[in-house]
Amino acid sequence: MRKKAGAARKVLSAGVILGLVFLGALGGILFAQPVSVPEANRAAGPRRLVIIDDDVGMLRKEVWKQGTYQAPWFKLTDPDGGLEMIYALREPRIKVIGITCVMGCSSTDVCIKSVKKILELTGRTEVPVFSGAESPGELGKSTEAAKFIIDAVMSAPGQVEIIATAPLTNIATAMMLEPRLAQNWKVLHLATGDFMGKLGELSDGAKFSKTGLYRDLNISVDPEALRYVLEQGENFIIYPNEVMDDAMITGADRKALQKADTPLSRWVASEIWHMVVAGRAMGMAGMPLHGVIPVAIAVDPDLAEPPNELRVSMDYLKPTGYYFGIGNDPKVPARLVYAKLRDPQTIEKQAVERCR
Repeated sequence: MRKKAGAARKVLSAGVILGLVFLGALGGILFAQPVSVPEANRAAGPRRLVIIDDDVGMLRKEVWKQGTYQAPWFKLTDPDGGLEMIYALREPRIKVIGITCVMGCSSTDVCIKSVKKILELTGRTEVPVFSGAESPGELGKSTEAAKFIIDAVMSAPGQVEIIATAPLTNIATAMMLEPRLAQNWKVLHLATGDFMGKLGELSDGAKFSKTGLYRDLNISVDPEALRYVLEQGENFIIYPNEVMDDAMITGADRKALQKADTPLSRWVASEIWHMVVAGRAMGMAGMPLHGVIPVAIAVDPDLAEPPNELRVSMDYLKPTGYYFGIGNDPKVPARLVYAKLRDPQTIEKQAVERCR
């Protein structure tokens, strides 16, 4: 009887253990915390390697001292580059391996200070920042930004993407110093310029430029750099003002950031208020997100309508300045050009969430 009881106890113990294991597994299925979007994205595969080349002018007081590079009297800050940085740094599907700075919205020095402030507030101070050209006259001259771009791309052929939302002096210089560069980057996301209605509608920037008070900073500060990239570059996609104007950050968004009351959200709200007001005065819903758009589309192309294949050239018109033309010359390779967002609301929501 004792042997039978002992055997029964062993069977019972084994059954209890198996039952507990089963219940634990079942509980893990039924009661586990839902996987967040970032975790799901991380599990999907390795993150994409990205360099951001920008002319961030998001320190209002500094920009008001120096003005924009092209017109020092024009005390206009351009916070969209800062929002782009925040959006990219908090995008789980990409890894920002470096940020290169250039003149444009203000001086290169202001860009560096703006980027370092953003890295501090987002807790990403490990991301390296490199100083680039301080004027178009430095086109072709080696800078630490150009050296970094070359080293990063050539050490990982076909893996590094560049998102350029600034005058292209750093990019063109890197191409001049290393002629194989364009064949070795994965893709260059070229966010610049305007087609002045040739894509079906006038961008808000194009409307403003007709007053003579404003010219697109990315294309007009260093047109020779852009010309060089268009003629010598490969594997690039163009995101003109027409698509970058399609998503806005509004007054209500700014209030939501103030209410979130984090160091980052408070700073962003204080830096964008004047541009939100200016956008409303121009008949827009708020401030265009501009630099955020190429990052969002690069990560999720479904957020935009499919790009057009166009033979792109450079034209000039007073007082507008330089802009993109569309030609039929078969010698000019066709480029992919995004013209319209499909889902601006998602980008707007993401941009605000990442600034909290």
